[in-house]
Amino acid sequence: MKFEVYDKAKWHYESKDMPNELPEIAGATHIAFFVRWCVENDLMSREIEEDCAEELQQIKDKELDCRDFFFNDMDGVLTSNELNTKGKQFAAAYYHSDKTKFAKKFGYYLADYVNWLKNKLGNQYNPDTSYFYVENSEANYNEIKEICDKRFSEFEKG
Repeated sequence: MKFEVYDKAKWHYESKDMPNELPEIAGATHIAFFVRWCVENDLMSREIEEDCAEELQQIKDKELDCRDFFFNDMDGVLTSNELNTKGKQFAAAYYHSDKTKFAKKFGYYLADYVNWLKNKLGNQYNPDTSYFYVENSEANYNEIKEICDKRFSEFEKG
């Protein structure tokens, strides 16, 4: 598979919409949720598994904020290099584009994330800034995890 950049934290924290009062890490919560889901589902590359075994276990044990791992060990960038073959296939089909065959049929991560946030916030949803304020909590992650689990199941069914 070709090299692909799925998302970069700086695309978000350097955007004009990023609220000044928030730290850069707030621009990466949505990416870290997806990375954590990949970690928990053994979709990381062999290199990441070997180089970061301790950190991956800490993420699985809920001892390490995946945003910290994403910034410190992945340089704030999610690419195909960080994922194994199945992870690359899923991310290429689902993560950032509505143009894939899978996304046209089922949806894609960033749209699912925005829809989740709209449902969660209702009238308080702001399309420009709301996702920067998402709390990096177990409850929020578990809701995103359910969405990713569903999409991965759809992906595996073909």
